[in-house]
Amino acid sequence: MVPRCVIVAGFPRSGTSWLARGLSFAPGFTYYREPDNHDRVAEAEERFAWLYLTADRDDPAYRELMTRACAGRIATAFTMRDDPGPLLSPFGAPGLWLGERMPALFRRKSNVLVKLVFASLNLDWLTASFPHARQLYVLRHPCGQFESWRRLGWEPRPARLLEIPQLMADHLQPFADLLRRASGFWERAGALWGAMVYVIRRQTPPESRREIVAYEWLCGDPVQRFRGLYRRLELDWTAAAESFLTTANHQGEGWAYSLHRVAARQVDGWRPRLTQGEIDACRRFVEPFELPYYPGFEPEVASVTGDLPAR
Repeated sequence: MVPRCVIVAGFPRSGTSWLARGLSFAPGFTYYREPDNHDRVAEAEERFAWLYLTADRDDPAYRELMTRACAGRIATAFTMRDDPGPLLSPFGAPGLWLGERMPALFRRKSNVLVKLVFASLNLDWLTASFPHARQLYVLRHPCGQFESWRRLGWEPRPARLLEIPQLMADHLQPFADLLRRASGFWERAGALWGAMVYVIRRQTPPESRREIVAYEWLCGDPVQRFRGLYRRLELDWTAAAESFLTTANHQGEGWAYSLHRVAARQVDGWRPRLTQGEIDACRRFVEPFELPYYPGFEPEVASVTGDLPAR
């Protein structure tokens, strides 16, 4: 029997860490964090962050990386930090250090949960290459996502999309002028978010094994909505998952990468940190893509996938 694989993907700072950690308690699965992170994983090349692949376009080096990742064979102190297994978990950081040198000590279950943060342009390729895998893509309102980018000093660069001829030809040529015109931070943020989500939507037909879910929807009722995702992904809900989501739903230490936050405050907690002019600039460069997400540019959404029964 082929081991099961669940892929959680999304933009950096869109909620992928919380989502993947919330799913990581499914019995029989081991969680691998960001094997595509070129800053932390040796085999992940920097060019992969802007790689555009489809069912008909391949890249041997990327295929090698993702084949190993989706089989649970990239086990490092970074990728295994949240799920190092029963032998090393009691030892914390020293255990991770030891596992880095002796990967066999990372005791792993047969099924794989993998979180990817640089795969947004490769979802179609992942579907074709790993048809057995379920995909869960998380969206976050662009103002919330990029307000976090700004605090971290990251810059949105939609002009990089213009440098990918096949992507432009397949999807984005009608928006080439808009991508070129985006100048200020929030114009570039809106253009980048709109273009990437536009491509993802076009590549996600109703019959797809990919689910698209809004971060803000999850924040509205974490326990019940994660429970629903478990059902749709055919995962077994556990008391450990409920305990994690309940415990994490409290104010943490304010660290940028902390998973402990009051979920309801994440929906529009970015508003006091943005001016109306900044919000309007982002909106002007998102709206030309005519996306169905976040009607009225408001983050309070019922859901993206909808409160649907299990398949």
